[in-house]
Amino acid sequence: MFERTAPEQHDSLPDIPEPAENPLLFGHAEARAMLAAAYRAGKLHHALLFAGPRGTGKATLAFHLANHLLAHPDPAAAPARLEAPDTQAQTFRLLARGAHPGLLHLTRPFDERGKKFKTVITVDEIRRISRFLSMTASHGGYRIVIVDPADDLNTSAANALLKNLEEPPARTLFVLIAHSPGRLLPTIRSRCQTIKLQPLEAATLEDLLHRLDAPLPEDGQERNLLVERAGGSPRSAILLTQFGGLEIAQTLAQAAEGRRFDLAEAYRLAEAVAARDAQVQFDIFNRLVSDRLAEAATQAAEAGDLGRAARLATLWEETSDAVRQTETFNLDRKQHAMGLMRRLHEALGEMPAL
Repeated sequence: MFERTAPEQHDSLPDIPEPAENPLLFGHAEARAMLAAAYRAGKLHHALLFAGPRGTGKATLAFHLANHLLAHPDPAAAPARLEAPDTQAQTFRLLARGAHPGLLHLTRPFDERGKKFKTVITVDEIRRISRFLSMTASHGGYRIVIVDPADDLNTSAANALLKNLEEPPARTLFVLIAHSPGRLLPTIRSRCQTIKLQPLEAATLEDLLHRLDAPLPEDGQERNLLVERAGGSPRSAILLTQFGGLEIAQTLAQAAEGRRFDLAEAYRLAEAVAARDAQVQFDIFNRLVSDRLAEAATQAAEAGDLGRAARLATLWEETSDAVRQTETFNLDRKQHAMGLMRRLHEALGEMPAL
């Protein structure tokens, strides 16, 4: 039976390990080999940007890299490969509990007053970096800062982080996680070595889900549909299988992607995802709408319709802002969901028939 040791995060899922405590990392062989070789040669860039789709192992890779550096402070004596961490070793256990003195993990903080996680990474979180870097590294090793995800930095926090990236102390490593790197300040991106991580292949994704004991549909056609909708993301696959994500996706498509806006289906879905105990389902709904807009924008750009692509990209940004405002100010979730579905229908209705 899984027992969580890592601190709970804003996007934690029941019975699923946090990246800090997850010894499993599937795929990304090229990136892992490159990082291990760069560290061993003493050529590891001081700031890395792990970019790629949500839920594909970027944060897990960041913690595996941190474990590698902290467990092997002498680069020349480090293993040539980024192996799975030893779960019984002190380094891994301290990282899992968020207690290792050589690592600072910055993510959305918990608001004690509001009793929920904030919707952004605040400047107060970034100010912790200066205090962290002022401490002497144990055994002369690295001090590592993971920003997860950097997409959640507000403007003040992004500018504060930029100052830290400009003149980092020796043997300091920044790892920024980004689902949408284009949203980061260009000056932040320019100071990082970008490592693009690809979605997992279907067979690799299924293998990982089996290792996580995630329930998969017995029917082969349904399992293929799950893998297709997950887009190479283990997190998406888990959301789809364990939290009604497939049903949400199917109802969303029926309500918002037909020739006519299906008001009855939209209302039924809005009621379901806006329920008091449906936070995960609400998050899935918002992510599905956002991903559908991103997909449509990409299709428009590839077809050469740059004006439409720009409009969809703007709507994607507005959708992200609407989600944040709904969460921050406790706005009516049902009204929010209905509004998103109607805007999605209008946006997709402009698309040329295939």
